Amino acid sequence: MARRRGHLVCLPLLLLLLLLPAATTAASSYSSLCPTPAPAAGNRSRTTPIDLPVITTFTGHFSGGEDLHFAPDQPYIPRSFTFFTRRSAHTTNDPTVLHVVATLTLAGTGTDDHRDNAHPHSVSFDLEGYSSSTAELCMVGSGSYAREDGLGVVRLSDVVLRLHVPRPANLSHPFVTGRLEGAEFGNVTLVAYTDGYYAYDYGSGAPCPAPPAPVRQLDYIGRSSSRLKALLRGSFSLEHSPGGSTSSPLRLPHQRMLFDQIHCDGNGKLRAYIAFDTMEARMSKSNYTVRLRDGLVVGDEALVAEGSWNTVQNQLCLKAWRVARSGPSRADLAVRDCHVGISLWFPTVWSIRDRSVAAGKIWNTSTASSDTGNKTSSDSDMISVSRSATYRDDLSSYVVYNYTRVEEAKKQYLSRPALRKERKGSRFPGNYSYRDFAFRFYLKEKRGSSASVYGYASPVTIGAALVQGDRLMADDAFYSNWTSENQRLRNISYDLRYYVVGHLVSSENFSPQWLSRQRRISTEGVYDTETGSLCMVACQGITNSSSSDCEVLVTAQFAPVDDAEEARDRIVGTISSLRNKTAGDTLFFKPVVFAADGMYAAQIAESVSRMDVERVMLVASMTLSCVFIGLQLRHVGKHPEALPAMSVTMLVVLAVGNAVPLVLNLEAIFADAKDSPNNNNKRFVRLTSVGMLELNEVVMRVSSMLAFVLQLRLLQLALASRHRPVQEAGGNKQEDDSSLSSDAERSTLWICLPLYALGAVLVWIVHMNAPEKHSSWYRPRAIADDLAGYTGLVLDGFLLPQVVWNAFLGLRVQALSPWFYGGVSLVRAAPHVYDVFRRRSCVPSLTPSYVYAGPRDDLFGVTWDVAVPCGAALLAVLVFLQQRLGGAFLCGVKGRRPGGYEKVSTISS
Repeated sequence: MARRRGHLVCLPLLLLLLLLPAATTAASSYSSLCPTPAPAAGNRSRTTPIDLPVITTFTGHFSGGEDLHFAPDQPYIPRSFTFFTRRSAHTTNDPTVLHVVATLTLAGTGTDDHRDNAHPHSVSFDLEGYSSSTAELCMVGSGSYAREDGLGVVRLSDVVLRLHVPRPANLSHPFVTGRLEGAEFGNVTLVAYTDGYYAYDYGSGAPCPAPPAPVRQLDYIGRSSSRLKALLRGSFSLEHSPGGSTSSPLRLPHQRMLFDQIHCDGNGKLRAYIAFDTMEARMSKSNYTVRLRDGLVVGDEALVAEGSWNTVQNQLCLKAWRVARSGPSRADLAVRDCHVGISLWFPTVWSIRDRSVAAGKIWNTSTASSDTGNKTSSDSDMISVSRSATYRDDLSSYVVYNYTRVEEAKKQYLSRPALRKERKGSRFPGNYSYRDFAFRFYLKEKRGSSASVYGYASPVTIGAALVQGDRLMADDAFYSNWTSENQRLRNISYDLRYYVVGHLVSSENFSPQWLSRQRRISTEGVYDTETGSLCMVACQGITNSSSSDCEVLVTAQFAPVDDAEEARDRIVGTISSLRNKTAGDTLFFKPVVFAADGMYAAQIAESVSRMDVERVMLVASMTLSCVFIGLQLRHVGKHPEALPAMSVTMLVVLAVGNAVPLVLNLEAIFADAKDSPNNNNKRFVRLTSVGMLELNEVVMRVSSMLAFVLQLRLLQLALASRHRPVQEAGGNKQEDDSSLSSDAERSTLWICLPLYALGAVLVWIVHMNAPEKHSSWYRPRAIADDLAGYTGLVLDGFLLPQVVWNAFLGLRVQALSPWFYGGVSLVRAAPHVYDVFRRRSCVPSLTPSYVYAGPRDDLFGVTWDVAVPCGAALLAVLVFLQQRLGGAFLCGVKGRRPGGYEKVSTISS
């Protein structure tokens, strides 16, 4: 017992001796790479961990890293790093030194010799070190990243990280800066906007000019950090005053402003990092986004700002410092001067000229007047700020729209008889959903133009209801106002955004502003509920100018909701100029015709219900197929002579035809299988809100898989029967029929395969010569989709090989059960009968979604819907007659062996 106790006492000492060299090596490595801050004697103590107030998780931007296979540092390419402490810091014997363990991850795009395109790349480092009270942090450790070929991991040793963390951070020192280097790579520069303790220097002391118009009392914004952040998120457009002086608050004429790294203290105080960019720079890097997720936007110019919500003027007042580059790297950032003021407010009265969710000013405070806070600098030095978007907050309940040009729009409407043409018995949008008024549109094709113009039109207000906000609030506002206003002409306002891709050759048909990449039109006018006509006066911006052209007219005609013939062009409209062409007005342009397609909300609901029914029909049809194939298996079990009389070509056609839909739907099946547990697709069968059964994609394909397996079983039995000896009824062995079967099968292939190949070639020719459609919704069909539909047509005529086989072999055998050839023919003809019903009762769309009788399942149309059922019925009748009169009855020739195949016992007496 004493000896055992001695061993227990020696065990901890032995472990201590083993760990001591490693600890000594780590300490010496740290001392050689990080001379300061030096760890206190005895390393860290065993005291209770403390929370580190400044060195926490933060994200930022890095430059360099080419030796780590990162792509070269370029503007607007997402490069970011994340630093987070793995556990709380510990004090050491020196109270001014803290022990820190953390992980640093660099993320961006990688480049190597084996790949032409940029791809995601990241490197992780495990670090350990010490932080001093002088805001210096030094850590050492190792890193790793995956090899470009995916075979293994590259290890990085002797890595050192040096960070400077301001304690506390303030407006003049808001950045965490640092350097990362290792034995295998060069310096990597790091910069991040601090997430740690921050000391506000100015608070509410930043003077702001008063808003140009009174705004409602919105004190709750200053008390809610989340609401204030939500109103600042997004891209703000900048409008520079023409002829501005050299005292402009920004060095470059930027077009966009982005609030990044927003922090609120809950008492109305706010600080943020503000980045600027130009639209051309963003468009040239279309594969990347300016806004980096959890990163830092580093561009040509930026500001750091702090301030507070002014409860008197209901605006956000900020004082900002310029951020400039302090070294060769884009991550070398430093604060230079503090001569920029920013004021933001949230207008609650909208009109055709101003629909800003947020508005404001940026000015140079060094030229500000010292008289009052309401005067800062001349108007020529100010930059206007605005952001137009939908509200995602209950602020929408405070917004009031002021119609200013409705009367002018009414006069234009009454002067155009074509817009006031009534259609008796037709229903137009309005009674079902406000979303019927929103539509995507595209420019009608113009000769001499290689440009593609498309856009989106969304209603801002319908009557007194603001419908551009949150959907639930918009629904409530729309229904309450639409039912209460009993009038034919309703006031309405729109926001139209359109984009031009390419260039316009025939410039005489368009004003210069149509050549820009993105434009916006604000409209307001009237909507006629009896005719479905829109007539609105519009304002659109002028290229290279801060002014707007408000002499624009937008008219549109909605198609009736219940008119299937006019559903192809749901809306047809015109954008025209109200200016006088003969007066030589440079802003005059010829009318531009646009069109919109799609479906109304009621039609979408009808389409969803139709798809639910089609899911049930698909499962029912495939289940019937399984039943009919099962009956054929039962038939061949009772009549063994039927197996050798079945055409193998027919069975192969059936098997391949059932396999094609399974292959085409593999992606959808795997998508359902990988859905999250909270997704409705995990439920195989459920009831919709209207009581219809909705089936999971996996359930819909189970019956198809079962039919495919049964077809393979039938094919396997038919092939096996070809190798068994067959005897006559008298017991004498008949000659081997394999040669006759092979000849008949070969002849069947020589007839059927060329027919199938010729049909595939014709489908390919029709696909290549199909006219091109111009639509914002239309997507051209792939050749694979057309060939898949042709496969369905081949499957419709699955009895053709059997008819040819019977004719060549001349047998009179009940090879196929009537349930099989009649039932499967009925299943193949049913989709075409349903397609006739669907065409007559459902409103078509340019982007239809079909579950049953879709274009991938078969060829559909007026001709095919008649030809396929008739052809299937004809083949079934031929098989019926052949099995009773002989395979060659059509030629008037008696079967070669009337008895056909008869299997008798081969057991000798």
